[in-house]
Amino acid sequence: MQQPPIPPPPPPPGVTTLTGFHLPGTNFFGGVRRQLSELEHSSQLVGGKSPKVGLAVSLVLAALVGLGLSMLVQLALLPVGGIVAMTVFFAPLTEEPFKALGMIIVAYLMWKSVPNRRYGAALGAAAGLGFGVAESILYIISLAAANAGGELILVRIIVTPLMHPLWSAFVGIGVFTLAFQRSNQPGVSNQAGFLPLLFLLIGMGNHLMWNGISIGLAGLGLAAIVVNIVLVFPLFAFMLRDFLGGHFNFQNFYEPLEKSSTAHPDIPPPPPPPS
Repeated sequence: MQQPPIPPPPPPPGVTTLTGFHLPGTNFFGGVRRQLSELEHSSQLVGGKSPKVGLAVSLVLAALVGLGLSMLVQLALLPVGGIVAMTVFFAPLTEEPFKALGMIIVAYLMWKSVPNRRYGAALGAAAGLGFGVAESILYIISLAAANAGGELILVRIIVTPLMHPLWSAFVGIGVFTLAFQRSNQPGVSNQAGFLPLLFLLIGMGNHLMWNGISIGLAGLGLAAIVVNIVLVFPLFAFMLRDFLGGHFNFQNFYEPLEKSSTAHPDIPPPPPPPS
């Protein structure tokens, strides 16, 4: 009598099975990813809270408080550095930390903790979107008042969802690691001490590169924006994807995708049935 087929073994605990279409996974930042996965303690917020409200609050705070504080600091520094230094250097160095303030408020006052890096990335992307939309509204108003060409307004609309959300998603991962540092778990400083600064620097570096190309190639017109969209955005989006586990996995975005191989060794296949 023929034996029924044996089902495959279940995935290791803490691993989400990918569903839908996905490009091949990557693991270029394995060392950092192992540390991130070791900090992840849950796939849900405390008390079963929904992330939607927290993301909305992060978006609004970045749009109002983050943008407002950034403009105050930048206006004070403008006479010292000039418009080029302000756009290329001071904007990334001031805007990303001020956007992080809204993320930190949500992480500590509303969510009480950030379960994993994907919650952090979503929190950062929401802050970046709020900041970017508010900033773009001001740009569009100024362009319209100056009777600038409609193509500049169209370009601003196109790049708004590509710029700040990606930059701040990295900062949000840093907020996740910072929240873990502030918890009462032992050995936190040794595990995650450099990660908040690392991801803040990546977000600011992405921001600085985008602005630097926009200003440095300004003489080429819209070609500067094309370079950013075709080269810079995919490069850092790929980096973000790798830090998040090698897949974006939008259908189960908040679920961690892997643990380190040392924590969850491969499960051997079941033995064949007795003949």
